[in-house]
Amino acid sequence: MKPDTHETRGDAMSAVAMAHGPRRMMATNGESHGHLSAAGALNGTDVQHLDVCALTRHAVALLQATGHVETREVQLELPEEPVFARVSRQRLEQVLLHLIADAVDARRSGADNARAVRLTVEPQDDFGDYGPTFRVHYPARELPGPEATALAREAPQAGLKMARELVETLGGCFRVRSVGLTSTTVTVELPDPGTASW
Repeated sequence: MKPDTHETRGDAMSAVAMAHGPRRMMATNGESHGHLSAAGALNGTDVQHLDVCALTRHAVALLQATGHVETREVQLELPEEPVFARVSRQRLEQVLLHLIADAVDARRSGADNARAVRLTVEPQDDFGDYGPTFRVHYPARELPGPEATALAREAPQAGLKMARELVETLGGCFRVRSVGLTSTTVTVELPDPGTASW
């Protein structure tokens, strides 16, 4: 049993390193180089019909297994039925890892760190108006006055930028809505699996 546990932890560390490594490179080497590191290795050959809820649980478990996230820091609100999407598993997992890690970082640095990061998943619309959707809602990062502008353009936004670019390669839609220093909601809408074609 120990070899399996060790192997699983190794896989988790590799997946999380893929999400965190390019973000550090972006801060030191420029945006384009970081983006190539994140997305260049993912060639989209793993496109499959997958359950977004299961992948969401898996991404949170990876972050918990590697010590990046504590159990109480992320609250999942998932439907009882599976929510399917036809996308690259690797890319969608990277999107989730970036968004969850950034949200937890923002939660920890904010004044209101009692609230957990909330991640919800919704099924696609029956009429095909929108595809499967997930939202990450978290307390906004509070930054001191003079530093706010500079910091907001650097590390706190690096993960969001990378996640946005990955979502666009999936053919999805990425939106960020902030309410002052109170809260931030990131919405990712994936292509409808019934109408998407790859």
